Amino acid sequence: MAFDAKLLGVPEILWLGAFLLDSEKYCLPRQCLLPLTAEDKRKTEAMLRRCYLQREVPKWRLELQLMLERGLKFELEALSVHELNFLSAVYIPSKIQGGVLCI
Repeated sequence: MAFDAKLLGVPEILWLGAFLLDSEKYCLPRQCLLPLTAEDKRKTEAMLRRCYLQREVPKWRLELQLMLERGLKFELEALSVHELNFLSAVYIPSKIQGGVLCI
């Protein structure tokens, strides 16, 4: 119910997912990047219109805008280009230890 929405929020939630700048930070080859689909663009634009993204999370908002501007994305599986366990051995621990953006 809409009246319960404020009670269901999780203000301390952290984003562990991939951002486009992560592709640069972890030196993903260009062929690992994918073009945004029309559906990706629609969903991203809808997320940017959400009021809490306009007020409380400028870093996350900037990442979404960058993704739209460049028209690119990558999937977490692309990180296995380095080694098979890169996601679990390097990427996720580094996000938890300091590279995580709050949402």
